Amino acid sequence: MRVLSYVYDAADPADHVAQVLDELASREEEVEYVDIDAAETRADGRRTAMLTVKNGVGIGTPPDELYGDDGQPDLTVGALITEEETGRRSLHVGPAALEALE
Repeated sequence: MRVLSYVYDAADPADHVAQVLDELASREEEVEYVDIDAAETRADGRRTAMLTVKNGVGIGTPPDELYGDDGQPDLTVGALITEEETGRRSLHVGPAALEALE
């Protein structure tokens, strides 16, 4: 499995996000990091993050865990996009991202 992208929000990260970032830093492959907080505006960051998620997994809708109570994208839990040797991509949301890297 190779990691394609990790989408997160450094302004208000969940507890496991720092661990995921540490794990990713120790990997040899290039990973695309999409930090909502690093964008010019929060709206731009959310838009880029959700496009990355949608493009990363293709068909389907992003899971409910990626949305806040107000219905707006909330990537504080983080989302890891991986690809198997067969080309199949998977989305690992929240602590599942850390488990996928083990």
